[in-house]
Amino acid sequence: MNYQSTFWGILLVLIGGLLLMRELFDWFDFERFFWPVLFIVGGALLIFKDKLKKIS
Repeated sequence: MNYQSTFWGILLVLIGGLLLMRELFDWFDFERFFWPVLFIVGGALLIFKDKLKKIS
């Protein structure tokens, strides 16, 4: 397991989650949700990339 990728992945997910929590109760706006969702998805891919390689 690559712990450096896991660290950066968790960091991106946390940053994206914090950004998304600020806007959670407002009306949906794509521009407002783009960066937080991008950080969360990028972080999740960094965390689970080894498992995704094993599946395929």
